[in-house]
Amino acid sequence: MGVLTEIRRSLGRVAALVIPDLDERIFNRRRNTEVRAALGAGDYDSALADLVVGDQSSPHLVVIPQVGPDVDTWRPAGGNFLYEVAQAAREQYGDDRVSIFAVGGDEPEAEWHQRLIRHLVETGATHLIAQVEADPNTAQKKYSWDVFWSQLHPRWDGVFLGLVTDSYFKWITAAARRLARMAPRFMLVDICMPMDGVLVPGRPEVGPVNMPVSDASLAVIDETCADVDRIYDVTFIGTLYPYRVEMLDRIRATGAAVAVNPHREVPATDYESSRQFVPSYVDYMKALAQSRITINFSQANAGTQQQLKTRILEAAAMGCLVLTDDVDRSDRFWIPEEEYGFFATPEDLPSVVEAWLKDPERLERARLAGQRRAREINTSSFWGGVDVGLARRGLRPLMG
Repeated sequence: MGVLTEIRRSLGRVAALVIPDLDERIFNRRRNTEVRAALGAGDYDSALADLVVGDQSSPHLVVIPQVGPDVDTWRPAGGNFLYEVAQAAREQYGDDRVSIFAVGGDEPEAEWHQRLIRHLVETGATHLIAQVEADPNTAQKKYSWDVFWSQLHPRWDGVFLGLVTDSYFKWITAAARRLARMAPRFMLVDICMPMDGVLVPGRPEVGPVNMPVSDASLAVIDETCADVDRIYDVTFIGTLYPYRVEMLDRIRATGAAVAVNPHREVPATDYESSRQFVPSYVDYMKALAQSRITINFSQANAGTQQQLKTRILEAAAMGCLVLTDDVDRSDRFWIPEEEYGFFATPEDLPSVVEAWLKDPERLERARLAGQRRAREINTSSFWGGVDVGLARRGLRPLMG
């Protein structure tokens, strides 16, 4: 059996060399079969035969929570990404232009698909945003966005903004490419990497853009952090993926002192322990407010590609200077060496840290300049990027 398996693998490798996208073709063929079965079981045509098209004279955005809204994190400074997306949109466009559509985690796919299609068409919604890496409230265990979009786009002339947070993963991009090729009114919104031309050759998408941190959340965080002191010269705050542990050990070996996740009540030394007893979002932001400098590793957690990390905006917004190793990411929004610092390798980091700490006036200027910039773009980086993308694609704007 082992020999047969190895033969199949070898044949598969040869086939992939001849047809480079063979595995994605197989994926799409399988999804086509699964979509046909889902449509047959859901009886979409009969369920949606009586749709009445609503008034679309004013732009209106519908937001699908990925987790929520009936969860404790669905509030200012709760650390819920889609809450921040929705609240930032309200602050950008007005409360009356944004609404939330809730999907139950145990709701059958066909039911929420049909409810959402009816809602979008009959209320006159013009834009929809949802995280298209998995179905809402299913803990990443279900996926049916291609079934939904296949039935929505012939019935609705609005724009589907497909939010992606980890496009490094091949099959996340493959699934998004599938949606993009169904209809031109799908536009990817990627928070970590440039994606122009990746889904459809020559077609612009949105990204990278900073995950928004709403004014409402910053107000809560600022109140909590009003009296904190900057007690840490240098911090690393985040999940301890193995490559990060290795890098931090190499930095310590050079003599640099780094406070690792100082906001945690329970110390963590590796990936598993850093995923347990996770502090609140406010605790995390408070730790940044207590730091003069924080280190950001831009590498994707599952590979070597660099990503725009939300920590750049979060740390800068709290007046903490970020030292990052990313290229063509942070410098799209901040000025290098004036609003954030750069290091090329972990070996460079001790000397980079030392240079900043030895020049406190420069450090103070840079961290305050970075903070001003972050407070200017905390919502506009995301939604401004979407509006620019809509204009580039000739799609209906949200600005109205």
